[in-house]
Amino acid sequence: MQTARRSFFSGLCVLLLGARYLLAQPSQRRPVNGMPPFPNPSDASGNGRNEPPFSQPNPKWQLKENQKKLRSDADHLLELAKALKEEADNTEQVNVLSLSLVHKAEEIEKLAKQIKGLARAA
Repeated sequence: MQTARRSFFSGLCVLLLGARYLLAQPSQRRPVNGMPPFPNPSDASGNGRNEPPFSQPNPKWQLKENQKKLRSDADHLLELAKALKEEADNTEQVNVLSLSLVHKAEEIEKLAKQIKGLARAA
């Protein structure tokens, strides 16, 4: 009885997940007959040309924005590191670290990874 109930519920879950997948992505299905779908009239720009909806961003502008973000993130990282050092100095000399100290260290690590990614992109 227990195995029958378990197999029924697992089958029901698989069926519901499959139905959710099929209903959630109707626009990504390809036509069966191999013909391309008709263009959507609401997407037409009216000029008759097939231009991409988004233009390519200017690489120089993108580099400037990355540099600004890198500098602001580095300043924030410095502030977090100073706050972490102050808190570490103020904690008692015991074998257990405070939870806020661990959270600050994790936030510093996350920000450092972001800065590393920005520096690699530049």
